Amino acid sequence: MSFEELVKSRHSAMNFLENELMTEEDFRKLFELTKTAPSAYNLQFTNYLVITDKEKKEKVRELSYNQYKIHTASGVVIVMGNKNSIERPDVEKIYGPLKMLKMMDEVDYETTINTIKNYSDGLKEKQGALDLELALNAGLHAMLFMLSAKHYGFDTCPMHVHNVDELRKVFNIPNHLEPIMMITIGKSVEKVRARGYRKPVGEFVNFNGY
Repeated sequence: MSFEELVKSRHSAMNFLENELMTEEDFRKLFELTKTAPSAYNLQFTNYLVITDKEKKEKVRELSYNQYKIHTASGVVIVMGNKNSIERPDVEKIYGPLKMLKMMDEVDYETTINTIKNYSDGLKEKQGALDLELALNAGLHAMLFMLSAKHYGFDTCPMHVHNVDELRKVFNIPNHLEPIMMITIGKSVEKVRARGYRKPVGEFVNFNGY
């Protein structure tokens, strides 16, 4: 399948074939592709909680206004932004190995660390800036996850995440991880479905100004 065919074949699944199981190895293959997504300063802000256990999926369903597709999906993937990604210990995990392997010299390393510190401080100073940054980076990651899923023959549906405080309690989600959205995944009941209306390109793209 070409990239154009892949993109055009991805639809948001309305419902899934029940009892279609996905293994941890299935998910690992998806995440091996997903991890190549871009992120600011390569800080890799996005974490995932994959829920395949039937009883635990039902808990998510209860917290999500009993949406039936959660019941039939092979899994529910909670997409989260990691607030610790901008803190020095996490930054050093990304850039320390580059210095150790001499892919960065000491000057470049310290310059990069200081640049990221200034970026981090700016996000903390402006109300809502970190939340927006997490959402932007997680959105890029999540889209690549859905395309990767389609590449391997799985269907997905991006969904709002509801009742975050309760979700956090049920699954012991640490405070530094912020649930941003969730994605149901499995095999769609509908193999072919007409795509909803899309605006012509001329309605949403301008060149060189307005």
